[in-house]
Amino acid sequence: MVNGHSFLTLVILTLPVFPVNRSEPGEPHPLHLSHANMVLEGNHVILNVRLFQDDLELALSRFHAIEGLRVRPDPIVDSLFASYFNARFTLSIADTTHEGRIVASGQAEDMWWYAVTFEAPAPIATVTFRNDLLFDIFDDQRNITRVLHTSTEKQRTFYAVATDPETHVFSAN
Repeated sequence: MVNGHSFLTLVILTLPVFPVNRSEPGEPHPLHLSHANMVLEGNHVILNVRLFQDDLELALSRFHAIEGLRVRPDPIVDSLFASYFNARFTLSIADTTHEGRIVASGQAEDMWWYAVTFEAPAPIATVTFRNDLLFDIFDDQRNITRVLHTSTEKQRTFYAVATDPETHVFSAN
C-alpha cells in the first residue's frame, strides 16, 4: 500500500516538466498536446496529466454544457474534470476497467495539471489504457503518456493522435 509520504512523493515525481514559451499571455498556442506520467506502484496507478488551460476549459464547457467555464482550484471543478477524464481516459487492470479519482490539481503557467489515482486489489504489472483526452475537441490533438513500473524500473512512452486513436498495453514483465 502507498503510504501518505510515499504517495505525495510519487505525485510530485509524476509532475512533468513541460515548458511552453509564449511571447504574450493569452497568445494562442500552436499545438494541441497533453502530457501524462503514469506510475505503477504496488496496487496503485498514479497518473499526472497536464493540459493547456484554455483547451481544457473548452472541453469541460462543451462536455458539461456550461458556457464560460473557468478552471480553478475547487472540488466542483475537480469533479467536472473527473467526469470528463473518466469518459475520455480508460484504464483496465486484469480485464477490469477502473475509474480514476482526482487527488490533486493545480496551475502551472498556462497549463493545468491533475493527479489521478486508480486502485486494484492486487499488485499491478500490466495496464491497458486509451488516452482520448481532447480528441473530441481538436483534430490535431496529440497525447503523450509515459509509464513507469517502480519495482522493475521498466518504462515506456506512448503517443496517441486524434486521427488514429488506439489502445495501449504496458507490461512490466
